[in-house]
Amino acid sequence: MNNLKFPHVILGMILALTIFPSSAAADDRISGKGIYRVRWQSLVPEVTTDLIHDWRLHVETADRRPAENLTITVSAHMPGHAHGLPTQPRATAYLGDGDYRIDGMKFQMSGIWWVRFDLWWKNRRDWVIFEVPVK
Repeated sequence: MNNLKFPHVILGMILALTIFPSSAAADDRISGKGIYRVRWQSLVPEVTTDLIHDWRLHVETADRRPAENLTITVSAHMPGHAHGLPTQPRATAYLGDGDYRIDGMKFQMSGIWWVRFDLWWKNRRDWVIFEVPVK
């Protein structure tokens, strides 16, 4: 699995179930350490299976300033299944004003997916998990 180690998966599952409510595009989330506020949006109208689509990830600092020059990695896991994504999505461009383009999202099964973004700049590393319903 991309960037997910076993203890991180368990921690992510616990946090996703207890801290993060179900997500829809445009929901804001505070990152695990509280460094960033993050929002995602699919660039296609509906998140479905067997279609490679791209997302826009908006990242702000906790005090609502655009987070620039971040390194972002993407991973996903379907709870109850022992697999991640069939693709390796990645941040391909900084679009300005805290927006990043994420290319290559593809889900091979419908249901609930946990999508994790690891965000870091210099030595400040944090992460956020979104629960994404896939049709």
